Amino acid sequence: MTDIPEKRQYPCDREAPKRTYPCDSAPAPRRFPLSEAGEEKPQGKGRRGGNSAMSLVISGRKRTGADQYVPPKKQDQGRLEPEGVENFSRPRKLTVIQNTEIGSFLELPEGGKVLLPFAEQTRKPVPGEEVSVFLYKDKGGRITATMREPVLRTGELGVLRVAEVTRIGMFLDNGVPKQVLVPFREQICTPKPGSGALVYLYEDKTGRQAATMRVYKHLRNDSPYGKDDQVKGFVYEINPQIGVFVAVDDRYFGMIPRTEVFAEYHYGQQVECRVLRVREDGKLDLSPRGKSYEAAGEDAEAVLAELRAHGGKLPYADKAEAKLIEEVYHMSKNQFKRAVGFLYKQRRIEIDRKQDTITLLPETKGEEKRS
Repeated sequence: MTDIPEKRQYPCDREAPKRTYPCDSAPAPRRFPLSEAGEEKPQGKGRRGGNSAMSLVISGRKRTGADQYVPPKKQDQGRLEPEGVENFSRPRKLTVIQNTEIGSFLELPEGGKVLLPFAEQTRKPVPGEEVSVFLYKDKGGRITATMREPVLRTGELGVLRVAEVTRIGMFLDNGVPKQVLVPFREQICTPKPGSGALVYLYEDKTGRQAATMRVYKHLRNDSPYGKDDQVKGFVYEINPQIGVFVAVDDRYFGMIPRTEVFAEYHYGQQVECRVLRVREDGKLDLSPRGKSYEAAGEDAEAVLAELRAHGGKLPYADKAEAKLIEEVYHMSKNQFKRAVGFLYKQRRIEIDRKQDTITLLPETKGEEKRS
């Protein structure tokens, strides 16, 4: 056996030979040199720098092809990795062994224990208590537990906050330590960090939880709403030829038809609409406007505002082009004509049919005529 000084009992304390980095003139050896006794000598720092924790792995014999060092498999102190790691759809019931300064230790049925840090506790458990947790790997690759519940589980649809956009995809905050990845192929746009994204959660080929923004086929057509009901929804797609697609309550089919779109919409916008009709297949046609008699007053106010902004006279009336009406008032031509008729009946405007103009009557004069 090699003579070792009394005060230097560890492999890392031995004298290391000259470092062999790739930048040295001499090529770096592929194996550790052997002592006269056949024991491997450590190289101190590895070829890529840093401490070499695996410098001395075989002693007393030379290496052969079968003796090449193989890193340990996914084990924790001799036990296999527990089931359900980073599966945030099925929690595990584990028993608390003890509480310490860094958190609580839980007993694993597979053997060993796992840490439940204070930061991952929603309440303080007591020894002997059975708690519901999810297992995941922290930044150091250690199995850790959390009592926090995910916002969405696999097979569920909902809105999650965008945490980060990277070169490999978009990451979403699901309420647990591990964020959910939306691969590029599953994105229809790229919302800014902090905004919401409507996604469906699934398991990818590796068994990990992932998300997709292609949610159309995951929406439901059994909403409890009927005609003229007021609903709220999330704009998840826009097709200029068809309309604006809305996920009512983040789960039901809804659409604002192109004929009802008179404003600019964007992904992630929260809208309030009225149900125009319920189709035979259960899908909802929506309108951002109220009923015709209710909307007439609102439309009339828009026409009045435009009249006041142009000195009380507009160079167009019933013969105005529909495109002009949509651009100026964000309403259809029929709605414009209805608003103009509403103001005319109230004696607040005069219409010149020959010149096709509208003139605002003085407020006092209009009030006298209305009385």
